[in-house]
Amino acid sequence: MFGGRFLKKSLNVIALIILLSINLFLLHFIINNEIFDQKSQENDLCIQGSSLYGFDTNLFQFETQTIKANQLFPQILANLGLNETKVSKVMKTLDGYINMRNIRAGNNYTLVKSNECTHADYLLYPVDDSRILVCNLYGNQCPKIIDKSTELKTETAYGSIRSSLWQALDEAGVSINIIDQMEDALATSVDFHHIQEGSSFKLIFDRLWIEGEPSNNGTLIAAYFNTNSSEHHAFRYEVNGKYDFYDLNGRPLRKSFLQAPVRFSRITSGFAHRRFHPVLKYSRPHFGTDYAAPTGTPIMAVGNGVVTAASYTGGNGRFVKIRHDKTYETQYLHMSRFANGIRPGVAVSQGQVIGYVGSTGLATGPHVCFRFWKNGTQVDHRKLRFPSGELLPKNLLSDYLSYKDNMLNRINSIMGPTASLNNGKSTNRS
Repeated sequence: MFGGRFLKKSLNVIALIILLSINLFLLHFIINNEIFDQKSQENDLCIQGSSLYGFDTNLFQFETQTIKANQLFPQILANLGLNETKVSKVMKTLDGYINMRNIRAGNNYTLVKSNECTHADYLLYPVDDSRILVCNLYGNQCPKIIDKSTELKTETAYGSIRSSLWQALDEAGVSINIIDQMEDALATSVDFHHIQEGSSFKLIFDRLWIEGEPSNNGTLIAAYFNTNSSEHHAFRYEVNGKYDFYDLNGRPLRKSFLQAPVRFSRITSGFAHRRFHPVLKYSRPHFGTDYAAPTGTPIMAVGNGVVTAASYTGGNGRFVKIRHDKTYETQYLHMSRFANGIRPGVAVSQGQVIGYVGSTGLATGPHVCFRFWKNGTQVDHRKLRFPSGELLPKNLLSDYLSYKDNMLNRINSIMGPTASLNNGKSTNRS
């Protein structure tokens, strides 16, 4: 009997040991499996995590703020908790990296935090569209400029004028930067203030894409304009390290004078020997052309010259007068203000901003009254014809003509409207 009890106890002990061993094995398996899952999840986080300007978005928090009116950069730093000594140190390190004059109310900056409950560790500020400044606020690595990922893509655009040139270009996806270049290229041959419905255009240009998004930055390569009565071409070409626009024959499109001193305005009153004055309420000669535009619109010198007057009179308001040569003078009236540096004796170049549209003097609304003198007599500049520039030198002309033919084929291949065909509009990106 004693032997039977001993055997029974022994079997119970063995069973208990086996059960404990099984439990230990299961517990070890479960722990290892959880650790594996945790490591797997951590690996997944590493795989799924993204980076923004070198910061892991899983480890840092980003907060974008806007600069307020009259808020200076040192004040922004002080508000982040930096003491006076640190603010001074950061400002010294920023010198040469960023122009403090460009930091204005409405601009955004981004704070980067490793812990949302503590102060910001870094400050990000866009230097321009393609570069961003990274400032380590509490370290010795401030600042650093990071280039955003960019790509230059060649695009084409075409359209037909149905209501306004501006609307057609906007609908075709053309940025203001390219529009300005197009007008500069054709400013001496196309009167953009008299574009009629049915006129059409085709453009080839390079656009800069930043972080996968299209920007307003780019370069016009070629332009075609059909104004119902005539066709106009412009091709960008490099001569002696300088780019300019040339016509089909190899002549520079840049002539002595621009067609108008402002972009995309409208003529409200033309040159006339007798016109009813809206302020004085009687008829008198109007020896100028009025271009209506919003207050603050830049006014450009239509040609190279020297400023002979930048003054104010009761009728003219603020005005600038320019002598271009022994034959021609121009005057720009009713400005809201002069451009920086514009004063008598200063040389100006064609297209340079000399002032801004206003309604000073005898004016009922914002516009610029543009006056043109030839040999001391005021004339209607829209009726004048200025000679084209000289052909490219022979050693460059053959190369240009070959380049022009290639670009002309590309212009002609753009499947867009013509002046006499459909009124559709589209954008073709390649």
